[in-house]
Amino acid sequence: MRCAKIHNAPSRAHRARMNWDDLRFVLALSRAGSLSGAAKALGVDHTTVGRRVDALEAALSLRLFTRSRRGIVPTADAERLLDSFRRVEEAVHAVERSAQAQAQSLEGTVRITSPETFGVSYLAPRLAHLGRRHPGLTLELLPVGDVLDLAKREADIALRGFRSNVDGLVVRRAGTIKYGLYAAEAYLAGRELNGPEDLREHPILSPALTPGALDAQWVQALTGGARPALVSELSLALLEGALAGAGIAVLPRYLGDAHALLRYLPMPDEPKEAVWIHVHDDVRDAPRVRVVLDFLAETMKRDRSLLLGRRPTKTQR
Repeated sequence: MRCAKIHNAPSRAHRARMNWDDLRFVLALSRAGSLSGAAKALGVDHTTVGRRVDALEAALSLRLFTRSRRGIVPTADAERLLDSFRRVEEAVHAVERSAQAQAQSLEGTVRITSPETFGVSYLAPRLAHLGRRHPGLTLELLPVGDVLDLAKREADIALRGFRSNVDGLVVRRAGTIKYGLYAAEAYLAGRELNGPEDLREHPILSPALTPGALDAQWVQALTGGARPALVSELSLALLEGALAGAGIAVLPRYLGDAHALLRYLPMPDEPKEAVWIHVHDDVRDAPRVRVVLDFLAETMKRDRSLLLGRRPTKTQR
């Protein structure tokens, strides 16, 4: 959809044959509001998006987009068609999921998405061992902050800290992660910390305070609302801060306990977060997906004490 063409729909006399695949480019542009955003979502360059949208406009003899202060927006003609385009998209995804489920061999790619820290620090080493046991499988780990859409096959399996109520998803609780406070032994040397009342005197490395962040809410309550020295949604960043001696970090117990240079600081009412495994009903019985689902459930059950914090408590100094 080049700028020169955006205002000029072709005549019906020159209508081209419609390519169904062009619909996904139109849908991506309608969602992103820019060529660059649509290109990023689709994994192509922006000129490809423009060209494919131009092609569909030519086939339909309609102008589908116009420019405004809000970016590129659908025209009235496009708005009338978008629901139909979405239904086509949903039908295509359903066919893809059905075909995947019918593949009986233990081969192919299984994509697993999770929060960043959990994916990198917990899932990655364990999934690597599963991949070694099944040479025909390729396990693609997607540790991202965004919630990927399983219905659109952006991933096959999702591990999340919340339970989704989306139609078509099968959800099961896989385990529980506990959070606690950790600081480097070098940082604590010579510093007084006898309980929660002393935390206000220390720099706190905390997750972002959002409505669903139980760990951040907990440390805010412990410190009486003291301003954190460092805030990050990525626990790996807080871990690095603690290892550098920058302060006291809120960390998943399994992550903090893995580092001998850190001391666990017991505090009351440590928060717990459930981990939920999500899979679309259409693909859950595909052998390659089933073997990963079973592995994840068994692994997290085996690691229950690790995820809840198993390191013996050290006497505070």
